[in-house]
Amino acid sequence: MSRQFGASQRNPIAKALAEQDCLVLDGALATELERRGADLRDALWSAKLLIEAPEMIRRLHYDYLVAGADVVTTASYQATFEGFARRSSSRSDAADLMRLSVQLAAEARDEFWADEGRRRGACVRWWPRRSARMAHSWLTARNTAATTG
Repeated sequence: MSRQFGASQRNPIAKALAEQDCLVLDGALATELERRGADLRDALWSAKLLIEAPEMIRRLHYDYLVAGADVVTTASYQATFEGFARRSSSRSDAADLMRLSVQLAAEARDEFWADEGRRRGACVRWWPRRSARMAHSWLTARNTAATTG
């Protein structure tokens, strides 16, 4: 197996781009959540809803897929161990919330794909949206928490 083939197997974005010219990303998560009534005036921003209203996030992911998005991003932009700790969450609870951000996107994707009349070619990704200068150990802990059980 070639190295390039192996990389595309692990990377659904590369596979999708090999099959089509471009991908449509979802819209602004926080902006649309606020339009729908969410109060995001919090240091956690949209990650606050992982605690208070996770169904609102899942529904928005689904609605973006129905509207034609190929990619939905998780509500984890401000999801950090430190941020959740300020809300009295344990490290374990914070990790559960980070995993929930991925789970909600996957559930929306699965619901979308279950409805044959709405399928268009959606894929879900979870990539940390942090500056490259962030410490490697911080990102490793965050990524591990979000993607493992």
